[in-house]
Amino acid sequence: MEAEPPERILGGAHAFGATTLTYTLDGQRLLSGGFRGELRIWDASTLRPLGEAQGHRAALGAILPLESGDFVSGGDDGRLILWHGSRIKAQATGADVTALALFNGQLVSGHDDARLRVWSPDLKLLRALPLDGKVVAISTHGERLAVALERSILLLDPTYVTRQTLTTARPPRDLQFSPDGRTLAAGSWFRLNLWDVSSGTARSIPTEHNGLLASIAFSPDGRYLATLGRHTDSALRVLDTQAFKVVRRYQAHDLCGSAVRFSPDGRTFASASDDESVRLYRLDPVYSNQGETASPH
Repeated sequence: MEAEPPERILGGAHAFGATTLTYTLDGQRLLSGGFRGELRIWDASTLRPLGEAQGHRAALGAILPLESGDFVSGGDDGRLILWHGSRIKAQATGADVTALALFNGQLVSGHDDARLRVWSPDLKLLRALPLDGKVVAISTHGERLAVALERSILLLDPTYVTRQTLTTARPPRDLQFSPDGRTLAAGSWFRLNLWDVSSGTARSIPTEHNGLLASIAFSPDGRYLATLGRHTDSALRVLDTQAFKVVRRYQAHDLCGSAVRFSPDGRTFASASDDESVRLYRLDPVYSNQGETASPH
C-alpha cells in the first residue's frame, strides 16, 4: 500500500537507536533519548538541535516533561534524573525505570523490580508500592492511575489503592488513556487492544501492522490514534477513533520502531526508531479534510 514520507528525518539522531521521545507541554521542544543514555533537545517545528543532556549510562526508557519547563528522565541504568535544560537538578538511583507519569502533583515511576515508586517534585522518595510483576507502562487521567503489568492493568485511586483490575492476554505495549478518560488503549501483536474504563469490557481490533505495535498515541482532541510497529513492521498508521479505520499511512522506519507521540496542538507527531532516526509528520491535511468527529468511546 502506498505510504507517505515524513516531513523531516533526523538521521543519526541517536547512535545505536532512538529509544523514547516526548514533546514539552508548550509544544516548543521535542525531547528524545537514545540507547547510550544521551538526551537531546530539538526545536519541535524545525528539528533544529537546541542542546544535549548527559547523565545516564544506559538506554533511556522514558522522558516526562513538567509544567515548570524542567523534565525527568529514567533509564535502564536505574537512574531518575530531574533536568533543568542540560543541568542536573536532582537524581535518584534504583531499579531500571520502565515508565514515568505525573499523578496528583507527584511523580510516579514504574520499574522492572515489580515496584511502583512515588516521588516529590524534587525527587524525594515518598513511597514504594510492591506489585505482582514488572511495570510495563503507566498512564494517568484525572483521579485514575493505570498501571500495566505483564497480564493485567491496575486502576489506582489518588491514595494508590487498586479500585479495578483489567485482564489482558499479553503485555500491554504503551498503555494510554484516551483524552476523555473513557478508554484505555495499548498495542500488542498485530492488534490494537481497547478497554472501556467504566465497565472493564475489552476489545481487540486487527490492524495493518505485520508484527508488534510498539507504541501508540492519541491526538489531544481524541479524534485520531497513531500506531507504530516493531520487529517485522516498523510502519506508522493514523486511525480515526470512531471506527478505528486507517486515515493516513506513513513510510516505515528502516529498523524497529520504538516510540510515537503527538504534539500538544495535535497537528504534528514524531517517531523514534532503532534506525537511529527521529522523524516528524504533519497532520494538517487530515484535520482540514475531515469533518468533526466525536471522541473515542
